[in-house]
Amino acid sequence: MILWFSLGACLLVSLFLPVLGQQILKRRVIFIDLALAQVAAVGYAVGMALDGNGMLYAAVITAVVVVLLALLPEQSDLPKEAVMGALYALAASLGMMVLAMLPHAEGQMMELLFGSVLGVNESELIIMAIAGALALLLSKQRHGDHFIGRMIFYGALAIAVVPAIYAVGVILVFAMLVMPGLAVWRNGDNGPALYAMMIAAIASTCGLFFSNQFDFPPSSAVVVFMAILALLWRGFWMFRRL
Repeated sequence: MILWFSLGACLLVSLFLPVLGQQILKRRVIFIDLALAQVAAVGYAVGMALDGNGMLYAAVITAVVVVLLALLPEQSDLPKEAVMGALYALAASLGMMVLAMLPHAEGQMMELLFGSVLGVNESELIIMAIAGALALLLSKQRHGDHFIGRMIFYGALAIAVVPAIYAVGVILVFAMLVMPGLAVWRNGDNGPALYAMMIAAIASTCGLFFSNQFDFPPSSAVVVFMAILALLWRGFWMFRRL
């Protein structure tokens, strides 16, 4: 039964993370997803340290960072990728420092990176489904280069990322956002979103059953299968162009 809930979690995030990831690729702000994911992980770490609700702390801290990021215009003198990369490095370091103060820190670090997908339950699936639907709805709005537009775009990402991290971890969230979109990227622009979702869903199914059969970490197996499928898809598409 645990495997089916785990599969449900991975298939669920494969319905909205690749679609959101395509918008990230189009805007060429790749580090934003990893930065927000790591910031949310810091929130979970603070929640663990204070023996509180990790998702609530993650939501509050991520919301504050979203506001700060939205203050930075797209035509800023500062390279946005560098800012977000610096934010990721800072968030990762702060998260490790917070977790280092807790007993069993190594296991908790691994849980944040790779999630607790084997322990997903019905309520967490419902939360992820609602968050994913809301994130997709917000992502469909027009995002101009102004504070409100950037708030909507970054907010949609944060809404999707915060609950997904608890279930599948930082690494798989980042892979879901980037790998399927890269696989279907065509002529300098996004390819069909359906194909990106299919790659994520097939990788989730194959990775989870492979990990269950051979006792590998489930999130890691899904990422590996996603990378393989992405490379095969890119190779197939490039071969067709010859």
